Amino acid sequence: MCVWTTLHNSLLVLVSNTCHLPAGLYDKCFYASSDRGWLLGIKAVSDQANRDPRFFFSLKTDRAHKLTTITSNAPYTPNQWSHVAITYNGLFMKLYVNGAQVAVSRDQSGEIFSPLTKKCKVLMIGGNALNHNYRGTMEHLSLWHRALSQREIIRYMGHGLSQFGDLSQLVIHENFESMSRRWLTVKDGSCPRLEYSDRSLAAVLSDAELKPPPCGQTVCDNVEVITNYYQLWSFRKPKTVRYRVINVYDDDGRWPTITDHQINLQHQHLNNAFRVYNISWERTVHNVYNSSLRNRLILANCDISKVGDEECDPECNHTLTGFDAGYCKRQTARCPEYKQGNGVCDPECNWDNFYYDHGDCCNPNITDVTKTCFNPASPHRYF
Repeated sequence: MCVWTTLHNSLLVLVSNTCHLPAGLYDKCFYASSDRGWLLGIKAVSDQANRDPRFFFSLKTDRAHKLTTITSNAPYTPNQWSHVAITYNGLFMKLYVNGAQVAVSRDQSGEIFSPLTKKCKVLMIGGNALNHNYRGTMEHLSLWHRALSQREIIRYMGHGLSQFGDLSQLVIHENFESMSRRWLTVKDGSCPRLEYSDRSLAAVLSDAELKPPPCGQTVCDNVEVITNYYQLWSFRKPKTVRYRVINVYDDDGRWPTITDHQINLQHQHLNNAFRVYNISWERTVHNVYNSSLRNRLILANCDISKVGDEECDPECNHTLTGFDAGYCKRQTARCPEYKQGNGVCDPECNWDNFYYDHGDCCNPNITDVTKTCFNPASPHRYF
């Protein structure tokens, strides 16, 4: 499915457990449960809740035991058009934003609907029966009987259907000009208000602000930036990059995260490596004296909201998170009820579904919380 969409600033003030659904295909016999079928929407994915809303694609096939959700790697930009596409070919779920593949999963497989229920489905746009409403604008929506390639999605972004020779697999192409004849209203009986589109493809693809690409981490991952850096001599004029080292000590000013010798050695290697590109580095060091912070481990790329979210996130699969609160490790030992919350941290009960032994494993009066506290909501966690 491909859709042009823009979202309003009002989304940023909504509560954290709210999601917003531009579109979804449900089993109409059970669509209120949002179980079988697929969803395209926006939801918050971090503990910052209303400050980190992202596009997501959820899918549960006919024989799957649980739902799989993939999300974009960056928040959407309010009041700016985005082209969002989702594909599923029976093996891979993929999410594209403005032509870039930003998420993929192989957790689902097979048909979305069984042959017996293929006619028992409904396509909903703008929300669902659970009052998850979409506040924004949609321009074009297309639904295909096959998974488009990334090249085809990019071509569709720029030229619509004009460069597609075979349209036999196109199921729906909607511009919303005849909504009352093609769609049924579900809630208040009125169709959404039509407005003239202010979308410009050039504005979407040629934003003057330099940003990391959707599939990258920094501006330096932008192919055009790096290509021009090598091709244009003016980009290679001498320049200085300032950076700051934050070194954490314990309360007494001992046990630094990194020694002065290591800091100086790193600074020397940085300047040596980048000197050939006319880049020099200017360093400042900021020392923090905090034993609580020093005793914690920083997990790179593991957002705290992903720990214990009922999915195995590889970046959070670490011993200090209890292997993503147990979701990345098969549980073999049984946790009997009499061990739960008995004043002892029992490893077999230290999982999200047992509330981390009902709090015993994050109680510093009972156990060494630096080794046993995996609850992301606990102030005693080690990560």
